[in-house]
Amino acid sequence: MAIKMITPPVAEPITLEEAKQHLRVDGNDDDFLIQSLIKQAREWCEDYQNRKYITQTLELVLDSFPQGNAIIFYNCSPVQKVESIKYYAVNRQEYLFDESNYISDLDGFVGRVVLNRGKHWPIVELQSVNAVRVRVVAGYGDSGDKVPEAIKWAIILQMKLLYDDYRPEEKTKLEEARNALLSMNRVIPV
Repeated sequence: MAIKMITPPVAEPITLEEAKQHLRVDGNDDDFLIQSLIKQAREWCEDYQNRKYITQTLELVLDSFPQGNAIIFYNCSPVQKVESIKYYAVNRQEYLFDESNYISDLDGFVGRVVLNRGKHWPIVELQSVNAVRVRVVAGYGDSGDKVPEAIKWAIILQMKLLYDDYRPEEKTKLEEARNALLSMNRVIPV
């Protein structure tokens, strides 16, 4: 399974001004660096939590359809919308799995696509790899307004760890605080 970025986020959960306040930076000399640190910190936190924070379009790539009746989005919740499910036969012909065959569960802690009653995954010989592609729009929203505060603070702590130099015991405390904030809503694939 892989997740492919189709459309990246257009904003970050933390603004440059907020970041500079937390880092106690005056002036504009480090603006480019700080913007990069914000993105790095968000990406680190997203990977740790297996979640996405700002609206982005992703493609979940699978080698085959699941054995059960659901495709679960362990690495890209919350899901706002499932745009399409496509699959590729052994002859590399592309097919669209009709949305009348499934229900998008966007309300659960982890998003998923569940087959409707009496429906089945397509019975066709699929190409050997990357045969199923599920395109989704994920994230809390287009800006940081809907991102939970605990996540914003974790991003700030990660950003501080990247920007400043700390003694080992201080660094450990910041890492523990960051991890505790992110652990509250962490998705752990089973």
